Amino acid sequence: MVWKEKTDRRLYDVRDKIKELLHLKDFRSLKRYLTLVCEKYSPVDMIRVISGMDTVQIVMIFRLFPKDYAADVFTLLEKDEQKLLIQSMAEQNVAALMKELEPDERTDLFEELPAGMIKKLLLYLTPEERKIANELLNYPEDSAGRLMTPEYVDLKANMTADGAIEHIRKTAPDKETIYTSYVIDERRKLLGIVPLKDLLLSRPETEVKEIMNINFISVNTLDDQEDVARTMQKYDLLAVPVVDSEKRLVGIITIDDVVDVIEEENTEDVQRMALLEPIELPYLHTNPFVLVKKRIIWLALLMILESATSFVMQSFQDTIRSAVALSFFVPMMIDTGGNVGTQSSTIIIRSLATRDVKIKDFFNVVLRESLSAALLGFLLSLIAFARVMLTTPNLVLAMSISLSLAIVIFLADVIGATLPIFAKVMKIDPAVMAGPIITTIVDIGGMLVYFIVATKIFNI
Repeated sequence: MVWKEKTDRRLYDVRDKIKELLHLKDFRSLKRYLTLVCEKYSPVDMIRVISGMDTVQIVMIFRLFPKDYAADVFTLLEKDEQKLLIQSMAEQNVAALMKELEPDERTDLFEELPAGMIKKLLLYLTPEERKIANELLNYPEDSAGRLMTPEYVDLKANMTADGAIEHIRKTAPDKETIYTSYVIDERRKLLGIVPLKDLLLSRPETEVKEIMNINFISVNTLDDQEDVARTMQKYDLLAVPVVDSEKRLVGIITIDDVVDVIEEENTEDVQRMALLEPIELPYLHTNPFVLVKKRIIWLALLMILESATSFVMQSFQDTIRSAVALSFFVPMMIDTGGNVGTQSSTIIIRSLATRDVKIKDFFNVVLRESLSAALLGFLLSLIAFARVMLTTPNLVLAMSISLSLAIVIFLADVIGATLPIFAKVMKIDPAVMAGPIITTIVDIGGMLVYFIVATKIFNI
């Protein structure tokens, strides 16, 4: 913790020094200082240094950064910040920045920009870079093709290990990663993969085809990015080759790109579990009216649905008049049911996301949750029975509440576990069937069960 505090203080000192030199307009000294800072601190640290500065200051700093360092910092900015920076920079600085970005990073940026701006930025690229950018942009949004980079090391099967290492040495500066090379034939069909370690440990005259691994994992250009992320997680891959419909190698996807996809997926799932439409921009950059728009429809719908609980209570007015104490325990009844349903739905939603549970496991899930629900209902109803007897010593009331609670818990658990699977069958995101939806359904059902059981027991 002390080390982190020292580091934070140093970053604040760097920010203050940069601001001071900017204020003095001493750009020569600022460039020398930034050169030293860039050697000492990573792009991640620099993001913290420039956070809070205004756009004009950041533009000036980017002009003085070393080109490759500027590109690394740029890729770490939020999408709206990248867009604002591009709009504020001089053309020659934008051109230099575009040339330093990796092809997949350029594609990621272009996805967020208007078509007119994309056309302008494409003019800053070489014909070859422009061709690659257009090819990547032609793939469907959220597909593996949009995420991949064509900058990988390819080898021929008849190369020797020594020749392959020399080839890697010559081409490495322009490649995304060199930890793994990809063996292709004359038609660019992927034959196998070769880790750099295996090449280094092989005898110089050994041919690549004797070293390569033919049992490799690959993805298709049209595969969904989330499926690619899961594949890389499952097999612990640093990079995965991307092939077209004819099994020709067209690019690779690296783990740093997949991390962003996983983060976006998890953020969307959390938002959907709260019945909130996904927010594209960071929270502090999102207009309050946009937040209202994202929330109002579901909140209004849930409010209308929740009014059904008051209709249930009105329908059982005679029961409530005859046993007023029943109304005291309504919050406990519906809250416990809602909590149980939320827990079971969360477990199943997560299991569906990680592929631990599939649609074919439906009956197994129902059986397991039924057993869990029965045990939970028994234990919690005993606690409820004791609670009622301690505060309102009425045996009939205690029996009514504990029996109702056991039934509500059972139904809530099973409903919470099965609704996400039904959503999956209907091609709906299972995360939608969590939190508010489950709670609302259980509230209405729980009230019905509670008063029906009470009516029967009290013989009203």
